[in-house]
Amino acid sequence: MLSQVDKAHALAERFGGYRDGEFYPGGVPISRIAAEYGTPFYLYNGEMIVDRVRRVREAIGTEVAFSLKANPNLAVCQLIASQREVGAEVASSGELVVVRAAGFEPEDIVFAGPAKTDDELRRSIEEGIFAVNVESLNEIDRLASIAERKGRRIGVGLRINPAAQLMGSQMRMGGTVGQFGIDQDDLAEAVRKTLSLEQLILRGIHVYTATQVFEVEPLLEHCRNIVEIALEAADVAGQPLEMIDFGGGFGVPYFEKMAEFDLESFGEGFRQLLSSYRSDPRLSGCRFLFELGRYLVADAGLYVTRVVDVKRMRGKTFAVTDGGMNHHLTATGNMGQVFRKSYPLSNLSHVGAGTGEEGVAVAGPCCTPLDVFGTNIPLVEPEAGDLIGVFYSGAYGYSASNLGFLSHPTPAEVLLWQGEACLLRPLGKPEDVLKGQEALPTAGQEPGVLR
Repeated sequence: MLSQVDKAHALAERFGGYRDGEFYPGGVPISRIAAEYGTPFYLYNGEMIVDRVRRVREAIGTEVAFSLKANPNLAVCQLIASQREVGAEVASSGELVVVRAAGFEPEDIVFAGPAKTDDELRRSIEEGIFAVNVESLNEIDRLASIAERKGRRIGVGLRINPAAQLMGSQMRMGGTVGQFGIDQDDLAEAVRKTLSLEQLILRGIHVYTATQVFEVEPLLEHCRNIVEIALEAADVAGQPLEMIDFGGGFGVPYFEKMAEFDLESFGEGFRQLLSSYRSDPRLSGCRFLFELGRYLVADAGLYVTRVVDVKRMRGKTFAVTDGGMNHHLTATGNMGQVFRKSYPLSNLSHVGAGTGEEGVAVAGPCCTPLDVFGTNIPLVEPEAGDLIGVFYSGAYGYSASNLGFLSHPTPAEVLLWQGEACLLRPLGKPEDVLKGQEALPTAGQEPGVLR
C-alpha cells in the first residue's frame, strides 16, 4: 500500500508529472494556470475522467449512471454524457437541470433521494425521465397524484432498504433503520401499490446500501442479494422487471493503508453473477446499472491553494494558505469523518522528499482550529507564494463545501482537456457576497415586506 507521499507522486504523474521541479498538469505549468485564473482553484483532468468511465464500463459490462452529487460541474457532466451507455442519477431539481443541459437523455436519467418535493416530482414527470426511485409508500401516492394532474405517466423504481447489511463499507445507508428506502418487508405492498396506479410504470428496484466499499467478495454477495430481491418483486408483479439499480459505492483510497478498489476482479465476478441469471424470464430485457459518482471523478480532481504565510512555532512549521475548509470541507475532515486524516498533498512549486519526521501543518484562512488540511504533512519546505495541491479532489469538493463561510471569494474551476487549461468558473470576487441580498428599506420604501 502506498504512503501519502507516494500517492501524491503517483497522482501527479497521472496528471502530467513535473518538469524542472514544477508540476505540469496536462503539459501546462501550474504556475501559469494560477497566474491566469488566480487561486484557489479546482483543476479537473478531462482525459482521466473519460478513461475512468471507459474502464468501468468495460469491466462491469453494464450501464453506468453518474451520480451528480459527487461533482455537478456542467463541463464535467458534458464529458461524461458524451460516453457510450452512460446515464445520470440526480438527487435534486437543480441536478436535473444540469444533466439536461449537459446532454443526458431523459430515458437515461433516474432521480433518487429522500424528501423529494412536489416540485421535484413534477419536474421529473415533465422531463419524462426513466425512473423516479421512490423512498416510501407515501411517495408512490404523491407521485401518482402529480402525474394524474399532469396527464402523464412516469416510471418508478422502488428503493428498497434490504434486511442484510453490506459488510466492509465505511458508510452505510441501508441494512439499518434509517431514512433511506422502503423496508424490504414492505416490498410486496410497494409493488402492488405501484401497479394499481395507472399513472405509474413499474421499472424495477433500486438498492443503495453503502459507500466507500473496498472488499470485492462482500460486494458481489450484496449484488446477488439485490438480484434475488428483484426476482421477488417480479414474482409479486407477475411481469419482468425493466431495471435493477445496484447503487454503487466503489471505494477511493484517500488515506494511508487503503489499497485501490480491484475493479477488474469485481467486474469479472459481477459478469459471472449476471450470466447465471441471464436466462431467467423475470429479467428479460432488464437494464442493469450502477450509479457511481466519487469513483468516476475523485482522482481526476486537484484543489490548488497558495501559501500566504509560513511561520514556525515551537519546532513546528505552519503553511497558511488562501483556501481551506470553506472551499474543500471534506479534505479538512469536517464532513462526517470520525478520525481526521489528511488527503495526499504536495508542494506543486517544488519537488522533493519532505522536511523531516515532523512534517508541515497546512492550515487555511478560516478563523477556526478545524481549518487544517493536515498537521504532519511531508512537504518540501514551503515558502510564501508556493502552490499546494490537494489530490483526490474531483468529488465532494466545490459543491460540498460551505462556500459562504467567512465570505471569502469562491474558488475557480478549471478543466484540462486536449492540452488546454479551460476556465469553467471564474474566481469569485469580494463584492459577490452582496449578490441576491436586499438592504434595509429607506424611508418610504418597503421592498420585500410581507403584510
